[in-house]
Amino acid sequence: MRFLLLCISFLIFHLSFSQNDNIVDFGQNLIHENKLDEAISYYNKHVIEPANQKQKINLLLGLAEIYKLQLDYDTANDYYIKAFDNIKTINNNQLEFLYYVKMAEFFRKRTMLVESAAELEKAAYILKDYKVQVLYLAKYYNRKAAIFTEFYHINDSTLFYANKSLNLAKKIKDEDNVFYSLLEIAGVYERKKEYNTSIFYLEEIIEFAESNNMEQQEADAYISYIMALARNNQLEKALKKALYAASFSKENDLLYNEIIFNENIQNLYFRLNNTEKAYEYLKYRLELTTKYNEIKKEELLLNIEGKYRLKEQENQIKINTLEIRNKNKELVANRINLYVSIGLFLFAFFIIAVITYFLKRTRKSNKRLQSLSQENEFLLSEANHRINNNLQLVVILITNQLKKTTEKEGIHLKNILTKVEAISTLHKHLYKSEDKKKVDTASYLNDVKISFFDVFKDNDIITNFNIASVEIPIDHAMYFGLLLTELLINSIKHAFYKQDIKTIDFELQAINGYLLFNYTDNGTTSLNKTITPKLIDKICRQLETDYKISTSNGFAFSLSKKIINE
Repeated sequence: MRFLLLCISFLIFHLSFSQNDNIVDFGQNLIHENKLDEAISYYNKHVIEPANQKQKINLLLGLAEIYKLQLDYDTANDYYIKAFDNIKTINNNQLEFLYYVKMAEFFRKRTMLVESAAELEKAAYILKDYKVQVLYLAKYYNRKAAIFTEFYHINDSTLFYANKSLNLAKKIKDEDNVFYSLLEIAGVYERKKEYNTSIFYLEEIIEFAESNNMEQQEADAYISYIMALARNNQLEKALKKALYAASFSKENDLLYNEIIFNENIQNLYFRLNNTEKAYEYLKYRLELTTKYNEIKKEELLLNIEGKYRLKEQENQIKINTLEIRNKNKELVANRINLYVSIGLFLFAFFIIAVITYFLKRTRKSNKRLQSLSQENEFLLSEANHRINNNLQLVVILITNQLKKTTEKEGIHLKNILTKVEAISTLHKHLYKSEDKKKVDTASYLNDVKISFFDVFKDNDIITNFNIASVEIPIDHAMYFGLLLTELLINSIKHAFYKQDIKTIDFELQAINGYLLFNYTDNGTTSLNKTITPKLIDKICRQLETDYKISTSNGFAFSLSKKIINE
């Protein structure tokens, strides 16, 4: 009686309750009444031109719900994806929350429980930051109860969330959530083996579904009810209810439920030792299963055929549209071609006039530039000639000063002289070269070596130079020349002490875009000593490169520098 009063009060409230969207609510009623084909037609009609984006999303979710109930999971998933894409365009947290709850049930229905739990976690994140509508919150707690039943197997949690969902559903008179929350509670008592309590709840649930024309839900409740009776060893009553439920499912075209009830009938007859009846219903169940598979197969073929025809129609429409567009484009193109032709003629005439004018100016400018270029070449030649003379003058002055100084005092002047000669040599190569920005390493460094010829001869030093021919920027060349000069001076002055054989080896190689600079002498004065020549260090810093010095076998210096030619 208590439950009957609840139903009556619910119906009274329902009549006076103003719905937010009558179109969506009417479709939901069709689903509750198991009029799925009619619901699909209704939803498809209204989803074409919805009143607003929110209504469109609810219609798409409704279509997904219908196909889920028909076990057409691929089509259902397509509609869920469309709904989610539309939700993202309006950034509605309420509908996004509802979407995750419905996806949790979608995965649970397919026994994909890990994915179902993950969708509920996404909904929980929204719930932390936003106040969710009571209707959606009731659905969320209901699905939480289901996942604790099937995935976590925690009865107390199932009971907790089912009661939360039930209380919220009663407040807003939501038949669907009232039904499924009570079904979860009944399931908890059944798992606790409190069968009488479970049966009591299930009988009220069936009465509630019947009074609200919820055919599909009523059939689902009968499944749990019959199983509870069977587990409580009320086999005769279970059989009676199973026979009624099978007939009820047949009347309401619930083929899938009919198969399940016939399987229950078969098992109950086996338990009641009525083998003949058991085999009779086994045979009938197999026939129903075959029929169900054929229907699904036919639905699949019809769906594929429908999609193919729809695709053909869409393609034909596209072809017709393209043909019309192409004709319009041709007309526009012909008109444009005429205008373009006239424009090109006028433009060509204008360009010819402009070119003629500028050609005259260009001839005058070229004559002037040629004159300036010749003048610049003369001035540059004169400047290089004077720079070369000045460098030679500096060399002569230092040489004359050397004659007037003692040998000890002349050492410093000789060092300066060799460096000036290295720079003078560089300038000579630059002056002779057609490219004023680069110098050939082989030609330049061999000339630096020649400037030391007399010194090598006087000191009985054998030299082995192997220098690759590479064009490098003038600033790099200057530093390589100064570096080689400084190394040669250091070897001549400090490397050899009472040695019969004195050798200096120098090699400059170009490998993979790098210049490899290797200098060695066989002097004994620096063996196993740590040497840090200051000037060499400064030159290497100017070159922006690291170097290595080894004194384990004479003196050895090496570095590598990337060649940058612009």
